[in-house]
Amino acid sequence: MKNENFRPHFLATGVGSVPQTSGDEALKLIWESAPQAPHWPQLPKAGPESSFVGQYLNVLIETGIIEDFENPKFQMETTDWVERMTEFYSLYLEAIEGNERALERFGFSPQGGEGFEAFYRDLEGFGTRDALLLKGQLSGPLTVGMQITDKNRRSSYYDDTLRDMLLKALALHAEWQTKRLRTFGLPVLMTVDDPALYGFGASTHVTLKREQLIQDLDTIFEGIIRQGGIPGAHVCAGMDWSLLFDSKVQVVNFDAYDYFQSMMALAEPLKGFLNRGGIISWGIVPTNPVAWEETAPSLVQRLENNIKELVKRGIDEDLLHQQSMLTPSCGTGTLEKELSEHIYRLLGGMRGLV
Repeated sequence: MKNENFRPHFLATGVGSVPQTSGDEALKLIWESAPQAPHWPQLPKAGPESSFVGQYLNVLIETGIIEDFENPKFQMETTDWVERMTEFYSLYLEAIEGNERALERFGFSPQGGEGFEAFYRDLEGFGTRDALLLKGQLSGPLTVGMQITDKNRRSSYYDDTLRDMLLKALALHAEWQTKRLRTFGLPVLMTVDDPALYGFGASTHVTLKREQLIQDLDTIFEGIIRQGGIPGAHVCAGMDWSLLFDSKVQVVNFDAYDYFQSMMALAEPLKGFLNRGGIISWGIVPTNPVAWEETAPSLVQRLENNIKELVKRGIDEDLLHQQSMLTPSCGTGTLEKELSEHIYRLLGGMRGLV
């Protein structure tokens, strides 16, 4: 299903991370709450190989470019650095030329992929059931590049060579993940979670260049499209959303509970994005203890009020209804299990009300 024909009409899905340490346990909740657009559960509490930053770096660790999952930094000071780089780039070239075994190297480590493999096994064993779409996710290049450093503790994003390797590893991981999920015959939404993008335009990040950020994101989005997937992006803070609207992204997931004003301020660029077939994914369920004070009807009312504000600013109401999805405002992986379960149940409760 191509994106121009994809009208989600408030399909509900998750951002990715959950507090459970068992993929099967997490999937029970996901299928209950988001049966039409289930996602694989990211399990950050299962260990460093499942962490938000380290989970997608397996190929860089296996080739010795990055030290390990617990201490992910580039090892440029090693005497065989050039040989390690050569191995990585050789693998990359083999993978983009269609070598399946090389592409597999860009997947997860066994522990890091537990949630993904549990989802895959579940789909193999029980089918896609009521699902209309499958969702995957990975961490974005700016967030990962800011977190992983060189030997001088400088963010690797600012080093052209290191950023290039990170970007290639993430882009091929996105392709690998999309290709695996596409085997079930449904549309696949692959979301790049890049919360550090909120820093663009801030005085603390003056060296970030708009063109470079868009180019890096598009490198990943293009790979997702190449594998027949729908590229998405998630940022759980206010930002200049026009940066994403000017990229090749097709689904923009934002924190609509706390940062709706940041989207409302860009109503005109949002209008253009929707007119091009773009989808807005409302992170309307709060991912903090205030969720205990909300109900599914109260969140639906909040959503409807937000939609009215955008309609006042010239956005077509029918487009908003056709081209909208629902999610929590962020991942729930750092929360207590009871709160996470409540958030997912709020999300599930909204499905029949919008």
